[in-house]
Amino acid sequence: MMLDERDGADVTPAIDWLLGPVSREEFLRDHQGRRHLLLRRRSPGHYRELFSLARLDELLSGSGLHAGAVRVVRDGHADGGAAGLEDLYARYRDGSTLIMPSVHERWPPLRELCRRLAGEFSAECRVNAYLTPPRARGFGVHHDSHDVFVLQVAGTKRWRIHEDARHEFDLCEGDLLYLPRGLPHEAASAQGASLHLSVGVHPLTWADVLLAGCEAAVSADPDCQEPLPFGFARTSGGRAAARERIRELTARLMTVLTPERLADDAVDMALLAEGDRLGGHLLDLAGLAGLDAGTAVRLRPGLRWESRRDAGTLVLAFHGKRLSLPARHEAAFLRMADGEPFTAAGLPGEDGLALVRRLVEEGFLTLATSG
Repeated sequence: MMLDERDGADVTPAIDWLLGPVSREEFLRDHQGRRHLLLRRRSPGHYRELFSLARLDELLSGSGLHAGAVRVVRDGHADGGAAGLEDLYARYRDGSTLIMPSVHERWPPLRELCRRLAGEFSAECRVNAYLTPPRARGFGVHHDSHDVFVLQVAGTKRWRIHEDARHEFDLCEGDLLYLPRGLPHEAASAQGASLHLSVGVHPLTWADVLLAGCEAAVSADPDCQEPLPFGFARTSGGRAAARERIRELTARLMTVLTPERLADDAVDMALLAEGDRLGGHLLDLAGLAGLDAGTAVRLRPGLRWESRRDAGTLVLAFHGKRLSLPARHEAAFLRMADGEPFTAAGLPGEDGLALVRRLVEEGFLTLATSG
């Protein structure tokens, strides 16, 4: 099994585990964004440790049916919200497909899979679970705006894919199907119930990066918050003045929106897509009052971060934020970054305790005894 949450464990990259025995090179060359991939594994228990029908039953019966927890679809149409668990199962018995969106947020092995895939794809990953009763269909012919990996967890489902020609096949327990974005498809269960996971890969686009950069730059410039002149749209002089002012403002923005800044923003957005690593942070915050120069701390396990030098400061990017540290702390930071426990007293330079306190408070460091 690929998933292993032990600190520093040498585990198989998620995409290699997902696609094996097809190599990532073959997948990227021949399939990603181009054509579907069908993997017949003939291994019914392949996904047993990742998810199962019993696990879905547990999530349905043990966590309540809050708004949005489960969607109900039948023959391509939403079937309305269920009044309770018995009502939900009544609809399922009557032929409706049950969809549990974002199931990775409720089951740790799926959450870890999404984190690892997000790191490898530099894209946000989400998992939905689809339970279809015998001889039934959820959606009709449709396509997704993102790439999808279909993991057949239990039962069998017949798929129709409308590529250059129509492909029709059964996806059996343990099999995998990759569908590039925009590819029309439909599926229906066979004689028994079918449970599959849909792993959606939602990549960053150039538009995402450019729009986020423009929004941040405009929000930080007070001149951009000024109203346009009274009545400017009613006279040719007013329109000419507006054009000139827009020319000035856009020229100023172009000095801020450099390729370097936008590329750094894109990296930060990709890091954020992997999710946070804040397990035990409440314990860290509670322990801040007693943190002294001899308290053992360490880099937060599994944290994805990046450091940059910017105008004489050291910038740390993690959890969707950036911290600016004085350049004099660079040697101390290098000591922290190796992942081994340390104390503020053992750091080079001055103000080690203040630095450690701040980084514990922000979630970059954690108490070595947390959890």
